Amino acid sequence: MSSYEQTAALLKGLMSNLMSTDNNVRSQAETALNSEWRDVQPQTLLGSLAFLVHRDNEAQARAFAAVLLRRIAFQDVKAGDNKEDERTVWSMVPTGVHQAVKAELLGALKDETDRGTRHKLCDTISEITNNEGENEWADLLPALYACAQDANASLRESAYRVFSSCPYLLSGQSPDSVNSAFGGAFQDGDASVRLAALQASVQYILAATDKQRPALAPMMPQMLGVLEPLQRDGDEDGLTEALSALIEAAEETPKLFRAVLDNLVTFATTIGKNDALEATTRQTAMELLVTLAESAPGMCRKNAQFCQQIVPVCLQMMSSIEDDEEWYTVETLDDSDNDENHVFGEQTLDRLANALGGKQLLPVAFNYIPQMLASSEWNQRHAGLMAVSSIGEGCLKIMRNELGKIVHMVVPFFADSHPRVRYAVCNCIGQMATDFAPKLQEEHHAAVLSALIPVMDQTSVPRVQTHAAAAMVNFAEEATKQVLEPYLDTLFERLLAMLNGSKRYVQEQAITTIATIADNAQAKFNKYYSTIMPMLLNVLAQATDHDHRLLRGKAMECATFIALAVGKDVFAPDIPRVIELLTLTQQSVTEADDPQASYLQASWARLCKLMGAEFAPILPVVMPPLLTAAKQQPDFAVLEADEDAETGYSAEDGWEFANIGGQQIGIRTTLLEEKCEAVELIGTYARDLGTGFVPYAAETLETLVPLFKFYFHEGVRVAAAAAVPYVLMAVKKAGDEAALRQVWSHICDCYTAVLATEEDDTFTLQLFNSFAESLTAVGAGSMTSAQLESLASACIAQMTKYYKRMKDREAARAAEELDEDDEEQLAEEEMLEGLAVDEVAKALHAVFKTHGTAFAPAFHGVVPVAVKYLHERDPAARQWAICVFDDLVEFTGPASSQYAGDFLEPITQALRDQSAPDLRQAAAYGVGVMAQFGGDAYADFVVSAALPVLLEMISRPDAREEDNVYATDNAISAIAKVLRFYGSKLPDARGLLQTWFGALPVTHDEDEVSSVYEYLVQVVAEQPDALVPNGDARALRHLVKIVVSALAAFDFVPKLAQALIALMQSSMQALDGSAKAELWAEISPEQQQALQAKGLI
Repeated sequence: MSSYEQTAALLKGLMSNLMSTDNNVRSQAETALNSEWRDVQPQTLLGSLAFLVHRDNEAQARAFAAVLLRRIAFQDVKAGDNKEDERTVWSMVPTGVHQAVKAELLGALKDETDRGTRHKLCDTISEITNNEGENEWADLLPALYACAQDANASLRESAYRVFSSCPYLLSGQSPDSVNSAFGGAFQDGDASVRLAALQASVQYILAATDKQRPALAPMMPQMLGVLEPLQRDGDEDGLTEALSALIEAAEETPKLFRAVLDNLVTFATTIGKNDALEATTRQTAMELLVTLAESAPGMCRKNAQFCQQIVPVCLQMMSSIEDDEEWYTVETLDDSDNDENHVFGEQTLDRLANALGGKQLLPVAFNYIPQMLASSEWNQRHAGLMAVSSIGEGCLKIMRNELGKIVHMVVPFFADSHPRVRYAVCNCIGQMATDFAPKLQEEHHAAVLSALIPVMDQTSVPRVQTHAAAAMVNFAEEATKQVLEPYLDTLFERLLAMLNGSKRYVQEQAITTIATIADNAQAKFNKYYSTIMPMLLNVLAQATDHDHRLLRGKAMECATFIALAVGKDVFAPDIPRVIELLTLTQQSVTEADDPQASYLQASWARLCKLMGAEFAPILPVVMPPLLTAAKQQPDFAVLEADEDAETGYSAEDGWEFANIGGQQIGIRTTLLEEKCEAVELIGTYARDLGTGFVPYAAETLETLVPLFKFYFHEGVRVAAAAAVPYVLMAVKKAGDEAALRQVWSHICDCYTAVLATEEDDTFTLQLFNSFAESLTAVGAGSMTSAQLESLASACIAQMTKYYKRMKDREAARAAEELDEDDEEQLAEEEMLEGLAVDEVAKALHAVFKTHGTAFAPAFHGVVPVAVKYLHERDPAARQWAICVFDDLVEFTGPASSQYAGDFLEPITQALRDQSAPDLRQAAAYGVGVMAQFGGDAYADFVVSAALPVLLEMISRPDAREEDNVYATDNAISAIAKVLRFYGSKLPDARGLLQTWFGALPVTHDEDEVSSVYEYLVQVVAEQPDALVPNGDARALRHLVKIVVSALAAFDFVPKLAQALIALMQSSMQALDGSAKAELWAEISPEQQQALQAKGLI
């Protein structure tokens, strides 16, 4: 490769400029690299870089050449005029160049002596392999095997570094040979080799299939054997790296740790409680154990020592807090102590409690907490209180039963002599107010608030004062008006004093607490309005400097919460001023990190809710920044593994990084949250303003629909899917049918395209729901035959996927392969899939409802899938299929009979299934729609096969029990439809009518109640003697009772309500005075009150 020697010398000169600290020099060099090398002579560029990697005399130049080679080789560059013609530089050069580059790299791998350069070389080799595929570099695997067995430790380490980045290179080896190879490396005499082998083994395990992984379990003891020498030799960096690698394995394959869990718990807790070690080392060791608890809680619960050893370490860490003078004097509050051991201990205890539950953790924790609270050391008392607040959520079920004792235990610490302890009890009560709501508020408000409110007076320690007000927010959010009302005067006296305090963070918290209490108090807040609103408006008008931006944001939040609380009439005089101030503020927001932006968006939305259609003229102020935020693209950063991400990409600015393929891949998450919030608010405006939103409908839909594929943030996708139907409904209400149909066609195609391949179950159910609502808004005949086929295909794809998962679970359970953790995971999956399946059914319902028989050809492909579900043992699967066939009959009528042979017998079986009330309900409803819509094609089945089973359902002794009542209501409704539509085919219609009348009332199913009582009114009008022969008093009493029951429980359309009232009155008049009084006494007080509240009596 000597032909590259001369060009390599030229390139090296350019490289020195690329490393310049002078921005101009560096920028010019980058331009030259691209325009003079990459774009015109890419083969020379790659060959020269490889030459430098192997042959240059300077380690820095070799390292930088390796980095440049990796970056440039797989850059996308235009190979033509179209964007679709983009190719990587590597793919544009001849294969001879590939071979030459690879040869130089393998030569460098053998010859390189500088460790840092060698690492970059390994990253470059891995990058080429990952981009080309495992079979494209035939010489690589033999070279790596040779390195792994070489006497040079650097070569051995390099082999495992590459295996770590390319674990599939080992996929062709048997588990035994892999175990053996790694086993030797785990015992290597060089620590760097052992560590690299551990990291590679983890990646190999992660790349293995579920069936392959159990065979790798024998490696686990040897993998853990890498840890102890690192600890013994004081190599904390290496130990942290090793533990971090094991955390990856624990997240994905926790069961492999089962056999080594005892030893791992002992080792990790020994590290965790060693005060002489760095905080990062200790925390990483504990993180490994917590990850196992979260990934395999059942396995960890069964380990007797798990909680016993971990909880004391958490409490020790929590007790390590130190009293710092700066804590008292700080001017702004932040989370700068989040990496401290005491905060990590709190978070770890919280996660353990949530993962393992109170039965395991609570007894261990309370072996220590009481004595900590009784300690003379303030940091012990502080830790004890923080422990109570940390475990509350996870130990909820057990602690709830002892809540009075716990409140009695912690409340006295509001009077503790040390302010940090008073701060901790504020934190504790605030968290408990959330975890144990509403029980804490309802049963213990006196004990809590009598101690908490006075702390808001402690001006000598503003942080404690502020935290007390923050705890009050948590309490008020879950309290009823009745609980909070007696304390309002005292609270507002304290909060007004805080609002006039000298510390800005005290003022900010006071405003937040006022907003929360106003939201709780609603109209009760009116008496304070004239005092507080002018103060808030003054903040918005006067506190305009940079340092008061957060205060202004909280002021606008508080003002708009108060507006909602007191109502439009009270707030009306201040509306123009508030709008003026918010508009001015919005015009002043120019910096990306201005906290006012998010407060503004939410405040405008609350004003919209309050003002309704009157808000529409303000949309030109509100919508542009919202749409801009919704259109933002995510910020990414790609850094080398050894670059300091925090220098240019601070976590405070929302950057999060993950190590992938030897590089740090970063994304700015705060931007994603802003985008999500903007999309949610756009949906709110479309919903609340209706036709007033139409001027922004087109641009909004152009923005939202592509977000169905915004895979960087699930919240953005869900919010976009939820918002689209509201926008379409707004256009529908405006009456522009042509515009609606025009935008819908493209949107419909986007729905079906995403639904056909979506793998995220949460988003799948949201998108099917969104599709159904959108289609309902657009209306009948809005989909082409091709779109109907696409929707059917999407439903088939999703339901086939769920069917396979269901059968896989059945097989795993039958083989007894599942433990407690597996069952927990499967239960969560089944619940989520069940919700998604329901939404598929709703989407099919919407299509049938809007397209009727036009959907039948496309539905033909769905039938085989539905039939498979129909014959499953799982009642939920059968219910889904029956609901689909119910819709088929309801909306295609007699044409559906071509499929009757597929579903009639399963519906009969479902009617008789005593174990599944929901299944019986769906089947009973289906019989009703057959009678109403199916015509003569279903008459024999309904009358001869289904009707007798319906009569059995309504006559069961337990027919009115909670589990069965909806099935019973649907059976009664179905019998009414049989009488109404098949009456002439019944052998004893009058007798059936009497039986049906005796089974009334329908008490729960709102969907069926109207049709049942319409039929009742019709029968009484047309056949007055059929239900009440000869004015039979008992029948009259029953008639009055069922009508009263219906009127009390349901809201009917006026015409039907009037008919029922008239029926009730005429029936009462037919009774004599004593019978009438006796009957009315039998009407429950709740029903009488309901009738009076509706003005019906």
